[in-house]
Amino acid sequence: MGLSKEIKALRDEIVEYRRRFHMYPEVSNKEYETANFIVSELEKMGVKVVKQGTQPQEIVKEIYTNNDKKTVTIQGESLPGVVGLIEGKYPGKTVAIRADMDALAVEEKNDVPYRSKKQGVMHACGHDAHMAMALGVAAYLSKQKDQMKGNVKLIFQPAEEYVGGAVPMIRDGVLENPKVDAIFGLHMDPGYKTGEIGISYGETMASSDRLIIKINGKSTHGASPHQGIDAVVIAGQALVAMQAVMSRMKSPLESGVLSFGTIHGGEQPNSIAEEVVIRGILRTFKPEVREKAIEDIYKVLKGVTEAFGGSFEFTREKSYDSLCNDKKMVEFLKETAKDIIGEENIKELEKPRTIVEDFAYYLQEVPGAFMFLGTGNEEKDSCHPLHSSQFNIDEDSLEIGVAIMSAVIMKYLNQDFV
Repeated sequence: MGLSKEIKALRDEIVEYRRRFHMYPEVSNKEYETANFIVSELEKMGVKVVKQGTQPQEIVKEIYTNNDKKTVTIQGESLPGVVGLIEGKYPGKTVAIRADMDALAVEEKNDVPYRSKKQGVMHACGHDAHMAMALGVAAYLSKQKDQMKGNVKLIFQPAEEYVGGAVPMIRDGVLENPKVDAIFGLHMDPGYKTGEIGISYGETMASSDRLIIKINGKSTHGASPHQGIDAVVIAGQALVAMQAVMSRMKSPLESGVLSFGTIHGGEQPNSIAEEVVIRGILRTFKPEVREKAIEDIYKVLKGVTEAFGGSFEFTREKSYDSLCNDKKMVEFLKETAKDIIGEENIKELEKPRTIVEDFAYYLQEVPGAFMFLGTGNEEKDSCHPLHSSQFNIDEDSLEIGVAIMSAVIMKYLNQDFV
């Protein structure tokens, strides 16, 4: 049980990678320097770089009005993804791991030597650690090629935080040539202690939809509201009515959350508002619950706006699908991790999480599992939540992540896992 001497020997290198990524963060779609650095390091290890860059993203919007519905696809940017390939000496299957690359528009408050050097940008979600561990896995496995069956794909994916880089990479063939048979991923989690992992069978994380609702009325003087159509009143009624979408129009046995975070409308206090814009988010776990919620929101908006003589435009921007782990792969990962951290440190999630993760799309294509890697340590002040300006990790967790992922890969390939 525990870490091998080969993994321990990589510790300083992995920590150095993580700190380098942390100092030079790049936001979604802009990870070009990060990608170039990864390519350079993979090539130093003798790892074949089979892909750099991806097809453009596509943003799909469904737009509903009182009498119409249409779907609009907006072409986004090409992305700086990187794929490395380690080819074993013997033929066999192909297993992949994925590390996301993007940082967040957050001003770092940590006073550490490796603090972000880019104002207003920070690795506040642990993606610096994910990349460092993937490079650590590459460094370890590149020296094991002569004992290895099959292949290992190292997927460095951009734009997890915004719109999503997984789908463009899949469209670009990241799971083909050679065809990937299984995929594994992880995420730093300050809610678990260093040395622990969290994992769940089946439904693990939610789907997400961004919602933009425009209520249209008719402006007039505030002293004569009967001569106009008050968009503020309609918006207020609609907001209250939409609370029933989750509390009364959905089975209480199903999970989901509908939240509206902004509302803007009107120009001055003595005029009836002509337009109000409401923005929110829908998160669910099951596709049928997701689609019914959208249908019910439409029904509410249509009924309320028409009752008051107004109209609406409701835009749904599809974000991510829910993440569902393969049960067999979860069991395999747990059995493998047990030999490294001990069975008592493998924690099963009590319930699915309403956060989202576009690793879900890889799992729709091939079997795999996604776990949470503990990095919480009060003494090292590494318990701040994800996306916090004070988020930091316990760097002792890095070699644990490398050890687990490396062991999962080697065991999967060399034991002819079925």
